[in-house]
Amino acid sequence: MALQLWETLKESITTYTGLSPSTFFTVLALGLALYYLVSNLFGSSDNGHAQNRSRGFEEQMEPLPPPVQIGEITDEELKLYDGSDAKKPLLMAIKGQIYDVTQSRYKFLIPV
Repeated sequence: MALQLWETLKESITTYTGLSPSTFFTVLALGLALYYLVSNLFGSSDNGHAQNRSRGFEEQMEPLPPPVQIGEITDEELKLYDGSDAKKPLLMAIKGQIYDVTQSRYKFLIPV
């Protein structure tokens, strides 16, 4: 079965490309090698730079404070936790539930 498949493949390569199977596979291998070489030479170099910049930023960032346990609070008390004071947690209320979103504050501070 495998021998018959190989013979059919050889005939198809010769019929459709006009090349011998060895020439066809040599050209295919050279094409893949050329693609690999060109993609590595001219590929995006921003990924490595962005990772280094991100790592440096994380090293400069101070550790996050632990989550805060606050029971029920009024709207006026919640306004005190709006993020204007860096020493206080950043709280957000959605449909009556209060969430500590302090960690999200630092995710979007990326130096340019």
